[in-house]
Amino acid sequence: MSESTQKCPSCTESVPLEYSVCPFCGFGLLEYELKKFAFKPSFKEVFIRLYNFFRYPFKTSEELGVATESKGGNLILLIFSLFLSLRFYFVMFKAGLDYSFLIILGNPEGFHVNISMKLILFFVTLLLMPLVIWIIYKLLFSIGTWLIAKFAAMLGSDASTKQFRTIISYSIAPVAIGEFVGILLTLMGPRGNLGSAAGLSFQAFASFLDNFYSSPIMFVFRILMVIMWVIVIVYASIGLRTMGRMSWITAVLAIVVPIGLFVYFFYLFGMFGGG
Repeated sequence: MSESTQKCPSCTESVPLEYSVCPFCGFGLLEYELKKFAFKPSFKEVFIRLYNFFRYPFKTSEELGVATESKGGNLILLIFSLFLSLRFYFVMFKAGLDYSFLIILGNPEGFHVNISMKLILFFVTLLLMPLVIWIIYKLLFSIGTWLIAKFAAMLGSDASTKQFRTIISYSIAPVAIGEFVGILLTLMGPRGNLGSAAGLSFQAFASFLDNFYSSPIMFVFRILMVIMWVIVIVYASIGLRTMGRMSWITAVLAIVVPIGLFVYFFYLFGMFGGG
């Protein structure tokens, strides 16, 4: 393909740059470029796209490939981060930690302000922790999707990194649902009696976590998350096959290898996320 031609995203034929419609398949090249660089969905449109993606994955993958965006991915990652943060909060609740003590700011015998540790923990869980988790996972998502896109390109994918990120961002929605169910399963988990958090040793809390995540109900949670990741792989493979013009084998391989390693280390091996 020379500098005076472009590749049609639909049929991959070389078309002169001045053409607004592909002469081979009738694909709207001008409309494609306008949507590609100008599409900014509202929150309502994000949820509509999400619903359509899981109901009509082939058709919606074509649309996501044309109108790429990052808003959907950011929103899904934020919801996931909030659920993950709440799950960690309820793990501390199940540990039987006592946060009834106060933090005194100022002179105890003069002007001072008493701040409840429970209040601090609540705001950290709902405000600070989700933001920190979102930043971490956003970084992992950006690096991971870039690596997967390069790996897919080696296997013959025509999809750009931006197209691939859009597809993956919508594909990971089941993982956010899994974290929400994980909150409910956490509340059903075994309860500890660690006492005051002020004098708690790290070893005692680590021992509780080992026992907690070894319980049958948390084993169910890990299996649930593996199932959710399998769903992610299925839909991401559909999207990559549709956008990247790949065979089923190469599309699945490009998704399974990197995501499989992530699931093993973060959920089965228990390094992070699954306990």
